[in-house]
Amino acid sequence: MSSPNGLSERILILGDEPKSALALHRLLTTAGYESVSLASPELAREEVQAREASLIVIQSSASRLTGSPLLPSNDDSGESLRRLHWAHLALTFCEEVRADSATADLPILVLSKSHRPQDKVACLNQGATDYITRPYQRAELLSRVKAHLRSSRYERERAERFEQLNVLHTVSSVLASSLEPEVLLKGTLAALVKYLRADSGVVFLREADEKPIGIAAAEGIKIDETSASGMLEWYSRIVPLMNGQPLVLEPLPESARRGPASDLLKDAQSMACAQLTLKGKVLGAVCLFSNGERPFPGQQTELLSTICNQLTVALENARLYLETKKSAAQLTFVYNLGNNLMTSLEMDELLGYAVFTIGKSLECDACAVVVRSSTDSNDLASAFCSRSQENQPTGDDWFHNERVVSYLSSADWRMQPAIQIRTAERFLCDPKILLETVVPLMFDDRILGILICGSHVPRPISADDQKLIGAVAQQLSLAIRNTELYRRTKDTSINLAVEVSRRTREAEEQKRFTEKIIDSLPVSLYVVNRDMRIVAWNRNREMGGLGINREEVLGRNVFHVLVRQPRRKLEEEFVDVFRSGDMVHLEQESRFDGQKKTWKISKIPMRVDNAEVTHVITVGEDITEQKKMNEAVIHAEKLASIGRLAAGVVHEINNPLATIAACSEALTARVDDLQDVALHEDFSEYLQIIRDEAFRCKTITNSLLEFSHQRQADKLAGDINQIIEQTLQLIKHHPKLGKMRIIRELDTSLPPVYVNEGQMKQIFIALMSNAFDALEADGSMTIRTHCHESETERLVCIELSDTGCGIPAQHLPRIFDPFFTTKPLGRGTGLGLSVCYGIVSEHGGRIEVDSSEGVGTTFRVLLPPHQEMSATAQRQSFEAILEMEGVL
Repeated sequence: MSSPNGLSERILILGDEPKSALALHRLLTTAGYESVSLASPELAREEVQAREASLIVIQSSASRLTGSPLLPSNDDSGESLRRLHWAHLALTFCEEVRADSATADLPILVLSKSHRPQDKVACLNQGATDYITRPYQRAELLSRVKAHLRSSRYERERAERFEQLNVLHTVSSVLASSLEPEVLLKGTLAALVKYLRADSGVVFLREADEKPIGIAAAEGIKIDETSASGMLEWYSRIVPLMNGQPLVLEPLPESARRGPASDLLKDAQSMACAQLTLKGKVLGAVCLFSNGERPFPGQQTELLSTICNQLTVALENARLYLETKKSAAQLTFVYNLGNNLMTSLEMDELLGYAVFTIGKSLECDACAVVVRSSTDSNDLASAFCSRSQENQPTGDDWFHNERVVSYLSSADWRMQPAIQIRTAERFLCDPKILLETVVPLMFDDRILGILICGSHVPRPISADDQKLIGAVAQQLSLAIRNTELYRRTKDTSINLAVEVSRRTREAEEQKRFTEKIIDSLPVSLYVVNRDMRIVAWNRNREMGGLGINREEVLGRNVFHVLVRQPRRKLEEEFVDVFRSGDMVHLEQESRFDGQKKTWKISKIPMRVDNAEVTHVITVGEDITEQKKMNEAVIHAEKLASIGRLAAGVVHEINNPLATIAACSEALTARVDDLQDVALHEDFSEYLQIIRDEAFRCKTITNSLLEFSHQRQADKLAGDINQIIEQTLQLIKHHPKLGKMRIIRELDTSLPPVYVNEGQMKQIFIALMSNAFDALEADGSMTIRTHCHESETERLVCIELSDTGCGIPAQHLPRIFDPFFTTKPLGRGTGLGLSVCYGIVSEHGGRIEVDSSEGVGTTFRVLLPPHQEMSATAQRQSFEAILEMEGVL
């Protein structure tokens, strides 16, 4: 009978009676099992050590297995002692099987004639798995055998699966730990050699399409340059045998051990190989070798192909990572080279720096630049740099002048490729240079010169390096053109010296200005596309303790970068801008290094060809100081209002003070008449008057002090009618208030508003004061509140209408401009209405004005009710304490 994995299950029978053992052997054979019968525990021990058994059946004929032996009878001739001794050896064998870690899980079934419980317990304690008393039922025995074999098979499969998962985990950890190909290859190969119990292993790999197969890693075997060629030749013979499938050779043919790799493979007895393929292309293979006679496990070798596929994907990811890293380095090099080239305007200095930097960065054996004069085609300026510092040429002896002049002067150079590979008629005189990469330096469809990169190896450079050389040539061409222009300007007539100086200065200023724009903006800025991925990240976002490098964020999801800001809120902001196409301005507060900062966040939609919004630009600006200045202006205007109220307050205080003084004089004059009972009543009345008038003065001054106190702009839900009444109490001492009428039309059913009470009073005082200045003695002012509703909004409206002189039409567009005033010098600062406009806007509302000259003026302050303001406040006043990265 075979197991599900196709391997035959072998049963070892250890019995003290050959006849009984033979009967058991026939029974098992009839049932379809392979079995072998042994009489000696020593032979059974050798069989078990060879791992040739799946189940051990110990068959004992002794009537007892433990205890002192009984005296033999006359008819058994010591047979019972022999059987008992054999039983003791069998139990010792059980104990040895259990003690060996390699066979500890092997099931042992004991068939015994002993019915004693202590014998059964002794067998189980010595390592037996099961115990059956003889005679037994055949069906029961076969059922027990089947159950133990199945249990043993399941245990082996579980161990194999665990080992497979273990190696998969090990390999996955190696593949996830690094993006360096060398680390991936060595770690994976070491895990495979250990798991498959191989003695050595080699990874053959083609690193690029244009490169041949090479040995990328080796384990358990030393490969030098001499033996490497032999292994590669051996690999070329094995590849046709794979045909895209794992290859296992057991034993390894003698022909495979002969040849150039015989020294390395002379001890190998078996081999397992699997190819590394990516998108149908064979990149190489992993080959494992075993020096022992034990073959590679069948199920385990199947895992080799899976691991090779994972390794191939990891190598591809590593290659892409290295290419990206190389591309970023190349872009940085081109960018820095362009900036540095622009700093030099002398041709010799420019060319010398160019050949040194380009030759070092491109790792070429020689680098040269030849530039012809714009006025004389035979006049050449050149620079040369060689990696070898020995025998550096001097002057122009290092290149063939005639060939260079002929190339630059030929009319068909436009028909030649942009990058030319020359192995014959080379420009450089150095005989060690076997291949030249020549790039023309172009500007405005005119050839300025050539860039030459020489190599001692006749192998063309890669396509990526060709692109890099092309980009470098463009930067160098631009720098040479700038240098020519500078030299041409410098050589101009002395009469144009001033103009030359001015233009040079302008060019340098423009260059520096352009560099500042590119390198850093005065604000933090980043741009996301519709996939919510970052496509731009300016230099200011890289600065500071919380800055992040541009290379780390470009292409990543914005929510994975700005992890300190609530994702839902940030996503809603972007979605609103993409959907509506409207610019959004927010103010947010944060704490950075223990200081409170206020930021103005602008989300600006960007369109291409006036189509839908494709990107959103987020700009963050620190407006902490501006905010403080605005608050200072508001407070200054409040103090100016206090000054305007001061005259009325003084006049109002004088009246109770005069009353207090009169009562005091009356009481003083009548002190001598205190015996008169009637005077006690007068004294009580006068003292009450003094007390009332004193508290009246206190109330007036407290109201003025409360209004002048500078507080934080905390907003609370409040009654706008009550705020208006409190404001009227503040200004009731205004000199003009007694001569004019104030009409109240207040709606008592208004909803509460979410405002700062002090700032609202400041708005109403400013508007009422302006109305008093515009009114005549018999004028009137009407204060009206009501609910303004439309299809799109619901607002609380406060109207202040006067019958004054009105505002001229030409002044209406400017009345909210800072420092604009029509009042005489000394009577107004021009900040009142500007401050009012800013406060109302900060509260999410707006202020409107209607005026007719000679008729009167009406100001309307519209504020959102408390329910609508809560959502607006969450958007415009998000006051969570965020880090700088989270805010922006």
